[in-house]
Amino acid sequence: MKRAALLVLLVSLAVQGCGMERQRVATPPPNEAVESKIESKLKSDPLTAAWQIRPHVEGNVVVLNGLVDREEERQRAEALTREVVGELRRVDNQLMLTNEVILDNSIVAKLKTDLITDPATRQANIDVKSRKGVVILEGEVKTKDQSRQAEKLANGIAGVKHVENKIKVQEKG
Repeated sequence: MKRAALLVLLVSLAVQGCGMERQRVATPPPNEAVESKIESKLKSDPLTAAWQIRPHVEGNVVVLNGLVDREEERQRAEALTREVVGELRRVDNQLMLTNEVILDNSIVAKLKTDLITDPATRQANIDVKSRKGVVILEGEVKTKDQSRQAEKLANGIAGVKHVENKIKVQEKG
């Protein structure tokens, strides 16, 4: 009796297994392997080989960092990355053009000079950053007038597209 029950159980399991199909689930390869493949592909392409492009995988996103000279090189790096990762991951292309970096550096230098030479902001502690023409002002000042003047100075510089004024005004008391 025990043998018959065991035999029935084994046969039913075997029959059940025959009816099941294996489903393949697309799983992305490990991050380091993906980064290595992307780097290799970028180094072997004539448009992107000369540039220090750093791919970094964060979950389902591949972030491209670095500098290139032309928009064509930026787009090519993204296309090559997409060839490697396919539909499994999203590509966040943060490559910057060299002329954007030069512009940002000149914006920061000009604004810092203006802040130091302007009587209203001379004593203020203001940090200046710029990325693709977007200026970020941070720090702490004594009055709202100093904050407004810093923003006005930033908006007056050629190449500035937008100013994010994150300056904090000290509370009196």
